Amino acid sequence: MDKTTAWMLRQDGTAFPCQWHYYGNADPAEVEETLYAAEWLYDVTQSEETRRRCLDLIAAYGVALRSNRNLVRNLLLAVRERPYVFLSRAFVERHAGELFYVDPARLPELNAAVNRALNSEFLRVRLGGLYDTVPGNRDLYFRVSGADFNWLPLIRAFAEVYAAEADTVTVLWDQESTGHNEYLADEVGRTLDHISLQDIVQ
Repeated sequence: MDKTTAWMLRQDGTAFPCQWHYYGNADPAEVEETLYAAEWLYDVTQSEETRRRCLDLIAAYGVALRSNRNLVRNLLLAVRERPYVFLSRAFVERHAGELFYVDPARLPELNAAVNRALNSEFLRVRLGGLYDTVPGNRDLYFRVSGADFNWLPLIRAFAEVYAAEADTVTVLWDQESTGHNEYLADEVGRTLDHISLQDIVQ
């Protein structure tokens, strides 16, 4: 078994290993956090509409940087000047021909749309802790952000794959993206709080 302990689980059951979970930021003033997540989301989403929204968000941000200059140039300058990574130069260059003028007044709307797309298409999973992996911890945590999808079959399938690594399964709302963290229940109303892995995969 590999040493991966965090994944983004897509609605089709594909699990994407990650060092940390991807999040956008609901505050448009912190849009660079969403841009960072949008670059990842663009490459892994199954939705053409989501891809377009990611590019529109990036374009609107590029226009907002300096409206009297080329938006791709604005983005490349910002990528070079920032002391942190919010977008990769390679991504901007690869999609330069698909980045067209978008009214920067749409930034809040597009920021919210990209966040919604990320949180509804993906579930965050961690082995060994709720937010950080603790050596020796054999709990498997699933953090749900999207309300309009039945994640339980995928949770069971994922838990079965990692049965040798985990003892318990916990499923709860993702605090960071939803603002609350109640535990979810299964079909018979059982609260999914440190349920034995054998019980959940039966």
